[in-house]
Amino acid sequence: MNPQRPDKGGIWRSGGLFTALIVLACLFVPDANAQQSAKEPLKIAMILWRGETRVEEGFRTYFSEENIPVELTVHDIGRDLSKIPGIIDDIRNNPPDLVYTWGTGITSAVAGKYNAADPAKNITELPIVFVMVSSPWKTGIAAPAGQSRPNVTGATHMAPLAAQINAIRAYRPMDKLGVVYNSAEDNSVSNINDLTELGKTMGFDVLAAPLGTDRAPTADDIGPAVASLTKRGADILYIGPDNFIGNYRDILTDAGFANGLAAFSATELEVRDGQAMLGLVSRYELVGRLAASKVSEILIDGVSPADIPIETLDRFSYLVRLSAARKLNLYPPLALLDYAEIIE
Repeated sequence: MNPQRPDKGGIWRSGGLFTALIVLACLFVPDANAQQSAKEPLKIAMILWRGETRVEEGFRTYFSEENIPVELTVHDIGRDLSKIPGIIDDIRNNPPDLVYTWGTGITSAVAGKYNAADPAKNITELPIVFVMVSSPWKTGIAAPAGQSRPNVTGATHMAPLAAQINAIRAYRPMDKLGVVYNSAEDNSVSNINDLTELGKTMGFDVLAAPLGTDRAPTADDIGPAVASLTKRGADILYIGPDNFIGNYRDILTDAGFANGLAAFSATELEVRDGQAMLGLVSRYELVGRLAASKVSEILIDGVSPADIPIETLDRFSYLVRLSAARKLNLYPPLALLDYAEIIE
């Protein structure tokens, strides 16, 4: 005979029957992902700078692996910010559940500044998750510490600047950092200001070569700017979060080779798909996955964007492009080989 035991309500049940009931109950506990699969797909409007990247690959992969159906509507501005108002109109006419924005320029235009968002021009009624915004606080996209935005959160991608400088110095000595940048991009200007301040404590000078101070920059401006940095004694070229330089990265690195200057990049693309010699970077796929996890928190778990922190990854990849090192006869120190990813 099965032993008898009381439940919390004082009712005596057969131990075997009670166990069987528990097992049956467990079999019918609904799985969260299975529930989501039975629902309508999450509708997400993506506004992209230059088509889909590895960031979006990671974003899509997250939902696929989590068995979360999504319906993505892609708006590619083709590096033309003047298309944003029309895209915002399209989104308002057919509202998604959430808007995904790529980069500082797009996010600023879509979300507005934290203290100056205009409901007539910016999206304020839908949640926004951004990616690839290097300085969300310095550019006014994110609210200052102690404040938050009710509809905006995201994933940033930059390693701390001090870590970047240490990564350069792990490869070779550096006292003068040469930077060619587009002075019309807020993220680039913010980055230069932060580097200049950091140089005071870490013992290096920033040699700035701003483009676009009196007109829109062109690719032809890059070569002379690199040559001028060489004459000023730059030890290395720094590629920061700059869309203009990103578009013409090969022209910059070729000018560097012609002047005997290697390039360090703070973003993955310029090393993995370009000729920057080294970089301390966030993997694009992982940035996309981090952003997707925030979308899941908002649309599935019901968390307000205001309660989801803007974050970067907690680990970064040290990349070395060997073909660039060969061109400059600047091979990595043996100690770096223990942890660097070598790209041919």
